[in-house]
Amino acid sequence: MNNQVLLWGTFIVPWLTLFFMPPKDIKRFLPAGFLVTILCVIFTEIGISNGWWVIRETTYPLAVIPTYTYGAFPVMAMWSYKYTFGRFRLFLVTEAVLNAVLAFVIYPWIAGRGIKDFYSGLYIVFIFASAMALIVYAYLLWQEDLLVRAMPNLQPASAKPLPKDHDKNTGDE
Repeated sequence: MNNQVLLWGTFIVPWLTLFFMPPKDIKRFLPAGFLVTILCVIFTEIGISNGWWVIRETTYPLAVIPTYTYGAFPVMAMWSYKYTFGRFRLFLVTEAVLNAVLAFVIYPWIAGRGIKDFYSGLYIVFIFASAMALIVYAYLLWQEDLLVRAMPNLQPASAKPLPKDHDKNTGDE
């Protein structure tokens, strides 16, 4: 199989799987997918800047970031959170297995195809992928107000009551 077909497939096919996800779940987990994309782009840029890896083949018009960053990663995260969100132990086990497969099976295969070369150990991919999963899980907890209920003092400044001596007509007049 041609690398271009593979790269475009990892971009298009995962998004097509969302036809099998209920619309309410797409709406619920799409922000998490977008956050995964942002974190993956940042992580990829950090890896390139530090010489951890080199991207050898990309698709037009994406000059640096491989297409699976915009397709497979966010959609797979959405599916993972759909089935594990709210059950933290199941989430940890699932993410550990998925991140290990990504770091120690899929990435060496990608390197063997000449798409990406790794100059540091693949353990760094596992560590960053696991950290990203925990960050996104905390984001989902915050988005669903579960984090606020667990920590009642965690409120935005705009939700805090004004002091009793605050005059409503303060300001430059």
